[in-house]
Amino acid sequence: MSLRKKLVLAIGGLILLLGVGGTLHARLTLAGISQDELERRALAVSRDLESHAGESMLTNDIFGLYQRINELATANDDIRYVVVFDAQGNVKASTFANGLPVGLRDSNRAATGQPYSLTTLSTSEGNVLDVAYPVQGGRLGVIRLGVARGPMESEVNGLTSNLLGLTGAVLVIGLIASYLLATVLTRPLARLTLAARAITRGEPSNHDELYSHPEIGQVAIAFDDMTHKLREREEERAQLLAKVIGAQEDERRRISRELHDDAGQVMTSVLLGLAHLEQASEEQSVQVEAAELRAATAVALDHLRDMARELRPSALDDLGLEAALQRYVADYGRKHAVDADFQSQGFDGSRLSPATETALYRIAQEALTNVVRHAQAESVSVLLERRDGHAILVVEDDGSGFDVDALLHLALPAAKLGLLGMEERAALVGGTLTVESHPSKGTAVFAEVPVAGVGP
Repeated sequence: MSLRKKLVLAIGGLILLLGVGGTLHARLTLAGISQDELERRALAVSRDLESHAGESMLTNDIFGLYQRINELATANDDIRYVVVFDAQGNVKASTFANGLPVGLRDSNRAATGQPYSLTTLSTSEGNVLDVAYPVQGGRLGVIRLGVARGPMESEVNGLTSNLLGLTGAVLVIGLIASYLLATVLTRPLARLTLAARAITRGEPSNHDELYSHPEIGQVAIAFDDMTHKLREREEERAQLLAKVIGAQEDERRRISRELHDDAGQVMTSVLLGLAHLEQASEEQSVQVEAAELRAATAVALDHLRDMARELRPSALDDLGLEAALQRYVADYGRKHAVDADFQSQGFDGSRLSPATETALYRIAQEALTNVVRHAQAESVSVLLERRDGHAILVVEDDGSGFDVDALLHLALPAAKLGLLGMEERAALVGGTLTVESHPSKGTAVFAEVPVAGVGP
């Protein structure tokens, strides 16, 4: 997730948390205050009615009591009913025209010695706060007063809706503002990222405008210092690697010559001596043993010559890359029973620099070695072309192929050392290496190296 998204989500989440949390807190607080206010009001009305009801019941003024409770219900819209019971539980006056609802009489009772009793009843008109208020301590009866909770709940719900709407509006404004702010804050980082990618591709980058930024400027300066040091270390590494590879090639050349000249001459002398011994001896057993030793020595001499050519083919130094690759591909096909084909274009006997010829030869050698080890191919083709100031090498096979990206992301470096080695050799002479492969569709290795006009 990008930094911009993180900032927007963080600010939006904070606004939403504060808004919803504040709304819930305000709702609970207002509901509690409204509940207390409703109870105080219901008790005040019941207390006032109790004094009138006591006088009316003592004087047996039932009509006056009836008139009083109806005036009270008419003057207060939220009062749903008023019922006055005598001490025996008989209804003395009521606002119900058709008698008491079922269960109302026993739904709320004030215990002996209790000043009043409050409870909430669920009715067809919604929740009602029911008050049971004794008249003169319950000696004359009890008043039942029902006050609707609907208006109070409507006010609380309305305020909650308003607060949620306000939270939504603030959330939208906050998201827009945070997006713009995040864009302003991350724009220098985006420029720095583009500069880093340009450096990764080997392209020049200019981000001088970042230096004036109060915070990002310090990062840009540190980034430039790091880039400069990395370039110096990369140049040192490349120089060291070039020296190592050069020393390796010189050592291979020396060992190859020693194997070919010294060890090869010794093996040839042994071979000739065994042949002379076989002809000079008259004993059949000696002749047979000499013949077997001569055959084994001939095989060992062939292996010795192959090893010398593998280490450093003399054709590469004497005749050039084109002739060396042609001979190597032909020997490769015979040795591994693979249909190997070599094509060359644009050279016309011209030579490349020794470093370039060595790099391309080793890349082709490694690619062909990988074909034998992993590809299980039936045919392989090698193309060497010189065109537009570049030398291009293509090694293509019809083998099993592989997933290039998966190989490059393997944690084990040993599995990709060959590929990395080919890339390093191409990079040392200023070239590039590309590998295209898919499972069951073969593999193609492309190496492209800039070349100067070197003569034959």
